[in-house]
Amino acid sequence: MSELKENFLNARRFALRIVLVQIGLALLAGLICFLLEGTGAGISALTGGAIGALASFYMVASMFRHGPKTEPAKVLRSIYQGEFFKLVLTAGLFALAIRFLEVSFGPMIGGFAATFVVYWVVLGLPSNVAVSED
Repeated sequence: MSELKENFLNARRFALRIVLVQIGLALLAGLICFLLEGTGAGISALTGGAIGALASFYMVASMFRHGPKTEPAKVLRSIYQGEFFKLVLTAGLFALAIRFLEVSFGPMIGGFAATFVVYWVVLGLPSNVAVSED
């Protein structure tokens, strides 16, 4: 396997791990809110966390849908488009949750915000993704 392909696969695995940790934090936020405030708060926090994790998963899928040999301009275009549609997806899912679910806004936003903790932690740690200097 070429070094470029190996780096690509490592980066994709790393990004998917971030989404998995976000799912774990969403579940934890839902459990904590459930234990402290009851079923409604737990579902609301879980809903917010699920929105954050789903939007992140969409972004990962968008960024890594091309292979490692894709031209940089195409990759950059995918990142911009992915970020735009991630925002649209997030807004749409919040609108659907508010419209069709009986959610508490505070716990829902708290669950959504919990998914951002993963980014803060990951950005503060040394990366385990090897990047070639070639």
